[in-house]
Amino acid sequence: MMKGSKKKPMVSADFPEFPSCFVCGKKNPRGLHTHFSPSGEGVKATFTADETLAGYQNTVHGGIISALLDEALIWAAYASTHCFGVTAELNVRFRKPLSVKSECIVEGKMVENRGKMWMVEARVMDPRGSVYASATGKVIPMRQTE
Repeated sequence: MMKGSKKKPMVSADFPEFPSCFVCGKKNPRGLHTHFSPSGEGVKATFTADETLAGYQNTVHGGIISALLDEALIWAAYASTHCFGVTAELNVRFRKPLSVKSECIVEGKMVENRGKMWMVEARVMDPRGSVYASATGKVIPMRQTE
């Protein structure tokens, strides 16, 4: 159970789409086309980078990994609150190189809902659970528009 909440987070399969988003947009020709889905108390996606996303010697660029982690934070917060937020802080820890053409799993979950600040965690790992990178973040809820 998440801190600051008396009940388990509600995770919905009804995620909206943002066609031009760099990470999740299906229609962004330069995007990563990564689809996050509810999973347990958070969200999950699979991703395989091609060689156009390499930084150094067939290793996925750290900025791409950071973008995946940031996206996981936002979708995890949305899955828990049904509200969107913006990243106020993103702390990434790179643990080992991720090779291009290697399938990875991206997971995120809400850790604590402080009302005006959501504490969220994410990680990128291989299918066996070995972590390539992890992140903690603070997300600020966006005002709801009519």
